[in-house]
Amino acid sequence: MDDQVDDYLHQLSEAVNSVLEDRVVGLYLCGSAVVDDYDKDVSDLDVFCIVKRPLKATDKDAFAQALTYHALPSPGAGLEFYVVLEEEAAHPHSLLSYEFALLTGRGFEDIVEEEGMDEGLLMDFAMILQSGKTLAGRPKEEVFGSVPRPWLQEAMKGSLRRHEKHIFHPFYDPYGHEAVMNACRTWCFKETGILTSKTRGMKWALQQLPDSNLIRHALSVRRGQEHGLLNHEGIRSLIHFVISKTPVKVPSAI
Repeated sequence: MDDQVDDYLHQLSEAVNSVLEDRVVGLYLCGSAVVDDYDKDVSDLDVFCIVKRPLKATDKDAFAQALTYHALPSPGAGLEFYVVLEEEAAHPHSLLSYEFALLTGRGFEDIVEEEGMDEGLLMDFAMILQSGKTLAGRPKEEVFGSVPRPWLQEAMKGSLRRHEKHIFHPFYDPYGHEAVMNACRTWCFKETGILTSKTRGMKWALQQLPDSNLIRHALSVRRGQEHGLLNHEGIRSLIHFVISKTPVKVPSAI
């Protein structure tokens, strides 16, 4: 990461501490920034705040005001910020909940969710344990419990099914490349047991399918070299192919 990102994360940490003070267990960075796949033009920063007690309404309001792109511009495409209770992080289960979520960035309207449930958090927790960075507070190994691999595989399958329903969604997947990237990353995980970046997942998949124009197209979109829509049926076929793959036997938890 560069100095601009480090400075932003420091400001973010100070803003969080000013709201929560001693209720913060820790702040943790995951996503592209910790797996050498960060691109300031297309990547956001994924930050998790683990807290000791449920948030108050005033806490949520304060976060919604202090952490938006307008108030604290991120150096990349945006910020995904989640607040999760310590108990949820320490004892992962099949459908995790969060106290607060904020998606903010340049060029799109802020999305604020005051609480909810998301099985996709299992993937984030596993990524934090494998590659994440502790920004503040207790070390990640003391905060996050291991994620049973069967649950993680089911969460990844659920994520792909959601991608299939939102191909060409104007916010989540405007070109269809996000679905392809996550399909490739899931396939790589099934074969190797490693949670990798989206770019590395596509490069790995191209080694298995060297003639895939679909994956090459998605990789070009990821790199900002192309902006055309991917083939819809090709995306669906890849998703179904990956879902049908039987995972190679690997350790039972991350």
